Amino acid sequence: MLCYYAVFPTKNLNQDILIDFLWDWLEHSKNKMEGLYIEKTFPFEYEVDHKHLKLQIFDEKYFTIYFSTQDNDKNTHFIVEVIYDMLEEKIYLRFSKETSHDSRYILAVSIPVLFKNILVSPYIKSDIYPLSYKAHHVKDIEAMKVQEHQLPILYMHTTYIDANLLARKMLGLAHVCYCKNQKEEGYIEIIDDHESRIFQLNKKRQSLYQIYELNELLRNEIIKKYKNHMPSYEQLYQNQILHQQNMTMKNAYDYQEEFKKEIKRQQIEVDELKDIYHMLMEDKQKAQKQNQKLMQVGQYHDALIYVDHMDKIASYHDCLLQYIQHKAHDLETTQEIYRRLDILNAILKKNGDSI
Repeated sequence: MLCYYAVFPTKNLNQDILIDFLWDWLEHSKNKMEGLYIEKTFPFEYEVDHKHLKLQIFDEKYFTIYFSTQDNDKNTHFIVEVIYDMLEEKIYLRFSKETSHDSRYILAVSIPVLFKNILVSPYIKSDIYPLSYKAHHVKDIEAMKVQEHQLPILYMHTTYIDANLLARKMLGLAHVCYCKNQKEEGYIEIIDDHESRIFQLNKKRQSLYQIYELNELLRNEIIKKYKNHMPSYEQLYQNQILHQQNMTMKNAYDYQEEFKKEIKRQQIEVDELKDIYHMLMEDKQKAQKQNQKLMQVGQYHDALIYVDHMDKIASYHDCLLQYIQHKAHDLETTQEIYRRLDILNAILKKNGDSI
């Protein structure tokens, strides 16, 4: 159950000062954590004896203190959260408390001393009045009503409840004001957003119970007011996880796109190599055709050689000339044989014979 929530503008506050507040609170309360040494490197986490402390900066904006106890001697579980917006210089205070069914203690709503120390420090900007354990004395209630103020104002139309006691119980929830010689009218006027309403008192009931009722009324109204603008450690942590997942998905998509571009670049290189290969193959085929022609010529004579260099052209020319002359001589010899055969055939025909 969320027991307390408040947000205030700050001045000259920083994370080191908040850590000092935290350390002082832990060292001087039953929440002391044995062996704790706070390192100012974040995220920081320490756990001992069912007490859990986390310090973390989210989005380079929110410095967050998270303290919880899972099970103490009263069988309760409470969570204290201090969230400091370093950019807008605002501080958010959250206090949640749960009591187990077997607890013998009644759940009482009281804010941690850590919050009280922060609220009454000079690091919180003043509203219409500074936050204080004491009630504020006013002379002109009507003039006060028209002034701008962040917190509601509780104006005492009674002396039945001690104003300073009420101020201590309402710290961070409302300003408590009174005037001297106040007549007993039996109610407290709640002034908020320039509107007034009455909280009627019952003198037959103990004043402390009625203070708790008024405290719960204002607390619930503030929680309802800031319901959709209430940062918490869990919310900031989940947002961080979601952001990391989105970044991972984005990186995977970017890698995939880059991989596709690389494949395309390699495909272009392959196509260029194919073109070069086809050009080389054409040159090779031309060279092979030229070589085949030379080899065909060389088949007619053993002395004919294959020429593949310019300085061999002269010897190739001589060999070719010798080849032609040899063929011409063979041709002359063949013609002489045919001439003699023709003469012999004519003689044989004359004698009645033939070859």
